[in-house]
Amino acid sequence: MNLWRRLELPAIIFVLVAGAWFLLKMCHLSLAFNCIFGVVYLGIVYFYLRLRHEVKIPLLQLGLVFTALQVDALGNYFGRYGHEFGPLQYDEFAHLTIQILLTPIFVWLVQQFLEQSGQNLSPKMTAFFTATIIFSMSAFYEIIELWDEVYLGDHRIWGPHDTGNDLQWDLCGIVLGTLLAQMIWHLQSKQFRLRPLDAAITQPGE
Repeated sequence: MNLWRRLELPAIIFVLVAGAWFLLKMCHLSLAFNCIFGVVYLGIVYFYLRLRHEVKIPLLQLGLVFTALQVDALGNYFGRYGHEFGPLQYDEFAHLTIQILLTPIFVWLVQQFLEQSGQNLSPKMTAFFTATIIFSMSAFYEIIELWDEVYLGDHRIWGPHDTGNDLQWDLCGIVLGTLLAQMIWHLQSKQFRLRPLDAAITQPGE
């Protein structure tokens, strides 16, 4: 146990660095690798939170995250970036859709950690607080793209308005994602409230 305590922080740092590396290089990786890495990485996060912090992430939330990764991976695989996708450029579609799909799990995780720390915020305030965190992470991703462009020589920034445009669609996706998170929360709360009633109805002799 003491050995695990000493290795826990380096392991967390390693996983975070591996995630940042993956985001930096996923556009150059194969579709198969992106799928396998996504499953393994999400599995590590799932079991760590469950075993270490007794936080069980709903599989629906993990499925949304995996789908978000595939939006980017499929766009790269089929060469859709730089081309139109319906009324949007695929890059705009990806930023919008990925944020919609990622926001619910971040709202859920923040809610869980706030409850564990004794902080009770309303679902709307939790969603707003989480949205500010996600937007900050989106801005950091744009910095990663800048590092890739400046220091590694890859072509990630397509024009003077690329970064601002990306953040604009990120913001739209985050807003829609918080609404999706609220819908999921209400559905889960409704199911939770109905369970005792269902149980009482099915009990014989009641």
